[in-house]
Amino acid sequence: MTREAFYENIIRYIAHQAALPPGWSCQSSDNLFDLGVLESFDLPGLVAHIERMLDKRADLAARQIEVFYTIDSMYEAFVDAKGASCAP
Repeated sequence: MTREAFYENIIRYIAHQAALPPGWSCQSSDNLFDLGVLESFDLPGLVAHIERMLDKRADLAARQIEVFYTIDSMYEAFVDAKGASCAP
């Protein structure tokens, strides 16, 4: 999955879950917690969404909450070239 496709998919998911106005967007490097669009209670749903999107289980054993701060960090943790963070 490309970085752009991942970004668009995560933006749509967050906008829907947080009931944000149509056309809402942010930078892929913006801290989603600081923007107020993501909080810790949202993480189980977000992880499940990422797993469905990638058709892989997310390996969370070695992950810190910081992975979910930005869309860039999520992409790097769960999609980036090595794919070490997701298991089939």
